Amino acid sequence: AVSMIKLGSMQQQQHHHRQLRRLVPITLILIICYQDCHALASSPKQIISRRNDGRSKSFSFDEPNSNKRVGSDSEVKFRLRQVGRDLVRPSIALGHIQSAVRSTFLPSIPSSSSNNILRNSGYLQYILFDNIQDLCTSLRSVLATQRILEGVGVGRADATALSATLNFLIRDGCGMLASLLFTSYAASSFRRNVKRWKYFADIMVDIGITLEIVAPSVLSFPLLKGWFLPLICLANVCKALCGVAAGACGGAFQLYWSMTLIGTQDGISEISAKSGAQRTVMGGVGLIMAGLLAKGLGSGHVSRIVWIGLYCALTSIHLVANWWSLRLVALDWFNSWRLHCIVDQFLFSLDETNTNKKAPVVSSPMEVSRIEPLLFLPDLKRKKSCPIEMGVSFNRFARLSHHTSASLQEVLSRNQKQNYILSVGHAGRKRVKQKRRVLVAFRPECSNKEVVMAYLHACIVGYELASTSKEQRNDVEEIEIVKEIEMRTESKLTELFPLFEMSASNAGWNLDRTEISTQGYEICYE
Repeated sequence: AVSMIKLGSMQQQQHHHRQLRRLVPITLILIICYQDCHALASSPKQIISRRNDGRSKSFSFDEPNSNKRVGSDSEVKFRLRQVGRDLVRPSIALGHIQSAVRSTFLPSIPSSSSNNILRNSGYLQYILFDNIQDLCTSLRSVLATQRILEGVGVGRADATALSATLNFLIRDGCGMLASLLFTSYAASSFRRNVKRWKYFADIMVDIGITLEIVAPSVLSFPLLKGWFLPLICLANVCKALCGVAAGACGGAFQLYWSMTLIGTQDGISEISAKSGAQRTVMGGVGLIMAGLLAKGLGSGHVSRIVWIGLYCALTSIHLVANWWSLRLVALDWFNSWRLHCIVDQFLFSLDETNTNKKAPVVSSPMEVSRIEPLLFLPDLKRKKSCPIEMGVSFNRFARLSHHTSASLQEVLSRNQKQNYILSVGHAGRKRVKQKRRVLVAFRPECSNKEVVMAYLHACIVGYELASTSKEQRNDVEEIEIVKEIEMRTESKLTELFPLFEMSASNAGWNLDRTEISTQGYEICYE
C-alpha cells in the first residue's frame, strides 16, 4: 500500500511537470507580445524635420508606402500630388512662400525661437530703417542723373558728345583722386568711430546728390555758367567719400549682427549676402518709383515748389532713418567716447557709494548707443576737464613733462612691469596750471585691457588735478603737487581698476576689443 501511494504521488508530480513545461513557452510568447505592443504604443507615429529657414518635412509611420521611393515615375507622381495638395491648402502655400522669403532675406538662426531673437535684437527694425534710407537714395539718384544729363547738353542742339565726355572724365577723375586721399587720411580711424563715419557717409551722399541737382541751374545765369563743372566735380568727390566710408564701415556692422544673431563670426558671409539681396530688391523698387517720379516731374505739370519740397522730404527721411538705424547698433567695445562716458559714470558713482566698496553700476552698450553722438562735433564736456593725450611719442612726453632727465630714467625703471608710462605735462613755454594735461605713452606689448587701465589712471589724475585749489604757485610748488598726485593715484588705481573691470563686464562691455584714438606712437627700450 505504501509503495502504491508513493507511485501515485510520483505520477502526479510528473503530470505537474509536464503541464509546467507546456505553460512556459506560452508565457514567454505572451510576454514578448506585450513588450512589442508596448513599444509600438510608445514609439512616435510621426517625425518632423525642421530647417533653420523655417522649412519642414514630416515622415509618418502610419503610411509607410507614401514615404518610400519605388521608382522614378512613382517619385515624380508623388511629388506632383504633394504640390497639388499644397496649392489647394492656402496655409501650406503661405508657409512655403514665407520660408522662401525668409531664406532669401533673413539670416538662418540655429534656434527654435529665431523669430524672438530677430525681434528682440533689433535686426528687423534695423533692416527696415536701412531699406527706407536706401529707397530714398535710389529715388534721388535717378533725379540727380536726369539733371546731370540735362546739364551736359542732352536735348540741346548746341551740345556735343565730346564736351559731355570731357565733363564726365574730369568729374570721375576728381572722385578717384578724392577717394585715394581720403583713404590715406582716415583709413586707420574707421573702426574706432564706425557709427560716426557711417553717418558721415550718409551726409556726404546727400550733399553730393544736392549739388548734382543744383548744378544745372547755374547754366541759366551767364555769369555762373563756369561753375557747372566744379559743382559736379565736388558732388562726385562727396560721393567718393561716401563710398570709401560706407564700404569700410559695412563690414563692422555685418560682424556685429553676426555676433548678435548667431554668436560667432562665421555668419558674416550670410549676413552680407542677405543684406545684398535686400538692397537689390529695394534698388529695383526704387528704380521703378524713380522712373514714375521722373516722368511725373518732367511733364511740367508739377510746380518747382512741390518738386523742391518732395526732394527735401526724401532727404530728411534719409537722414532720420539712418539716425534710428545706427541707434539700434549697440557695440560692446570701447572707443574714446564710450570709454570716457563709462569712466565718468564709474568715478561719479564711486564718489556717491564708496562705503561698501562694491562695483558701481554703469550703462550697458544699448543704453550708451542711444546717447552716443553720430556727428564729428567738439565735446564741450570733455574740453572742461583736463586734456588727455594717449599714445604720445617719448620726445613729446619728455618735453612737456615736469620730469628731468634723471627722474625720467627713474620713472622708466620703476614702471618696467607696466606697459605704459604716465605723467602730468604742461603745454606752452610757461608751465602754468591752465595748460595742464595728462600724457600717456605705450609700449608695444600693451594690451587693450591695459589701454583701458591707462585711460582710467589718466582720468583719476585729471580728477585729482581738478580738485586742487586754483591759487597761483611757482614752478617748484606746482611740480611738488603734481608728484604727490601721481604717487597717490598709482596706489588708488590698484584698488579701483578691478572694480571698474567688474562693473564693465557686468554691464556687457568687452575690454579686450578696446580701440581708442591715440597719436599712434609706441616706445621701445634699448
